[in-house]
Amino acid sequence: MFFVLFLCLLSLSWAGELEKLIWYALENSPRIKQYEKLLQSFEYRERYVKSLPNPSVFAGLSNLPVNRPYPNSKEPMSAFSIGFSQVYTLPVKRELDAKVAREQKLQTQAGMLLLQKELIRDIKLRYLEWLYTFKKESLLRAIKESVDTLESSARENYRYGRATLSDLLSLKGEKIRVQKLLIEVKQDRERLKNEIDALVGASFELKGEEINLQGPDFESIDLQKSPYLREKYAKLRELEAQLERKRVEHLPDIELMVEYMARPSMSDMFSVRIGFSLPVWKSRREDLMVLEKREEIQASREEIKNMELELRRAISNLRVDYESKRELLKLTQELINQKKEELKALELAYRYSRADFRDLMSLYRELWELELNRLDLELRLKSIPIELEALL
Repeated sequence: MFFVLFLCLLSLSWAGELEKLIWYALENSPRIKQYEKLLQSFEYRERYVKSLPNPSVFAGLSNLPVNRPYPNSKEPMSAFSIGFSQVYTLPVKRELDAKVAREQKLQTQAGMLLLQKELIRDIKLRYLEWLYTFKKESLLRAIKESVDTLESSARENYRYGRATLSDLLSLKGEKIRVQKLLIEVKQDRERLKNEIDALVGASFELKGEEINLQGPDFESIDLQKSPYLREKYAKLRELEAQLERKRVEHLPDIELMVEYMARPSMSDMFSVRIGFSLPVWKSRREDLMVLEKREEIQASREEIKNMELELRRAISNLRVDYESKRELLKLTQELINQKKEELKALELAYRYSRADFRDLMSLYRELWELELNRLDLELRLKSIPIELEALL
């Protein structure tokens, strides 16, 4: 045990920041601990449902005359009695009850696995978005520096009549817009940090490390391994176990009763009785229970089919989204390179008064928007493998 703990601590010491966040969340998440407690409860249930119910002990007075309401020699049949009874549930019922508990435990395990997958996905996505706020802030600061440079150039040209007051005002407006975006980026970063803390269950000082992600493999997808389907199949198996149990509900439960009577004037007596339940209302009760479970099973199977369709749709949408975003990123990068070449030529023409400042400013805006879009596309492309991983 100590060796395993040592290996875990050693691997954690070499793990990255994101891995440490995930490890801490999986170990300390209240939602996961809730599932762990439920698993333990089902273990107890599996054990106690195999046992018999507690016996009943009773005592009483029998055949008492009205004028002497107590056992006496004048009334030979009066007696004091004591006894006990025990209901004996058939072993097949108890074993099937235990099977239901085992299937409920397996369903809870499947639910916990699904929760872990979703928790890891959410932490990765929030951490990735948090990282990209720094990249976006860096880009916005570079844009702000470009605006400051353009403003200095425009003021100089304004003195010589090669720029207008409208040009200066448009640059001022652009600077305000960039400052507004910088404030929004910082707010997003703080919000994402709060979400990460809530998911992890503690507040960590984040340094920010790049995430190494492989491209999504859409060709080797096996839907049957999806935690969403596993959880549904586990629910189906639990219902099937409940159906087996309902099918034997009509079998009689046996009750054993033993009674001892002490009589004042005659010899003591004892009685032994055995009783069992009769399925008189089987067609109105037990048969309907079986039909109820059958319908629930059919509903569960339809739910599985619907989940398969939902997963196929989600995976197909991710594939289309990935291919389109990858192509858009390629085109965006080509456009950025093209706009940079155009910008060099236009700046040269503007320097010799052969181009209008508004055209130059418009080209700068187009370039800045393209660079911001490129960051958004990169973030989306890196998010898709994380979302796909949670589905499988």
